[in-house]
Amino acid sequence: MAILNLGSINWDRVFRMDRFPIAGETLTAKSVSVGLGGKGLNQSVAIARSGGDVRHLGAVGAEDSSIIAALADTGIGDDLVARVKGEETGSATIFVDDAGENIIVLDPGANEKIPDDAIDAAFGEMTESDWLLFQNETNQAERSVDLALAKGMRVAYAAAPFVEERVLPLLGKVDLLAVNAVEMAQLEKVLGGREYLPEGLGLLVTRGRDGAELTMDGQSFSANAFEVDVVDSTGAGDVFLGVLLGEIDRKQPKPEALRVASVAAALQVGRPGASTAIPTRAEIDRFLERQTSEVEKQQKLT
Repeated sequence: MAILNLGSINWDRVFRMDRFPIAGETLTAKSVSVGLGGKGLNQSVAIARSGGDVRHLGAVGAEDSSIIAALADTGIGDDLVARVKGEETGSATIFVDDAGENIIVLDPGANEKIPDDAIDAAFGEMTESDWLLFQNETNQAERSVDLALAKGMRVAYAAAPFVEERVLPLLGKVDLLAVNAVEMAQLEKVLGGREYLPEGLGLLVTRGRDGAELTMDGQSFSANAFEVDVVDSTGAGDVFLGVLLGEIDRKQPKPEALRVASVAAALQVGRPGASTAIPTRAEIDRFLERQTSEVEKQQKLT
């Protein structure tokens, strides 16, 4: 079993601010950093670091000599990453305030230029026991979904950034739809209500501090968010979905999968950055052990 992630690869330029500027205002950042990101890459790193089997399908600028070395540091292979001539690697400009909230502006670059031959090569390696995961930050989504269905693969769709024209035609073709609270509200507004989602569609809704809900295979589950000091919320939803899907792919019980994903997201938001802040499996397990010890102590006291 494996997860093929058709996903964006970005250089993230992060500006840390006391607060966000208002229209027409100029503010000086407290600090600026550059690192790897992109919803797709964040998800792939989260899957890999939590113990899942992921293959990242994407594209970067052919002239970007430093991106491949940076990808190698994440533990994600680059054999399915196309080098696109005449295009820049995708980028994101991210503003993070003192509360850890963020504003993000994307330049898709090579993410929107993934060639057909890269898609064909990737799906040639997949089987019916595998998953396709994708978002709205690359091209080739519709073609990839059709190839996945032809192979008998299951399909997970992170419908972000929310684009009505992209999302609606794909709803009937996916097994699991992942959205945050804002995207869920946008979708319900377009559809006229949650009841108009396709019957049997799995649904993950992440709500930040308010936890997450998963409806899948006719059952519903929820998970509370762990209380942590938020440093940077960038990528938290990506980490949650990546870890959750990795657990589901390995046939873990869904309540436990949600709990592991919640821990990973909590560790993520307690650190600055996107892909560099994603926790390892060992860190997740240590956090879970501490939580279990605390619960046992409380039970003894009572």
